[in-house]
Amino acid sequence: MEWTSFSHFLHMDGHGFYVWTAYGMLTLMVVSELISLGRRRVKAVNRLAREARANRAKREL
Repeated sequence: MEWTSFSHFLHMDGHGFYVWTAYGMLTLMVVSELISLGRRRVKAVNRLAREARANRAKREL
C-alpha cells in the first residue's frame, strides 16, 4: 500500500479503526504483562528473603 499523506496512513483505506485498535490492545496487554511480571518478581524476591532470614534464625539457635 502507498499512502499520500499521514491522514491516509492513519485511515488505512477504511481499516484504520480496526488496525489501530488492535495495536492499542496489543500495547495495553504487553504493558500490563510487564507490570504483572514485575510485581510477581518483587513478591518472589521478598518471599525468598523472608525464607533466608528464617533459615538463618533457625541455624543460630
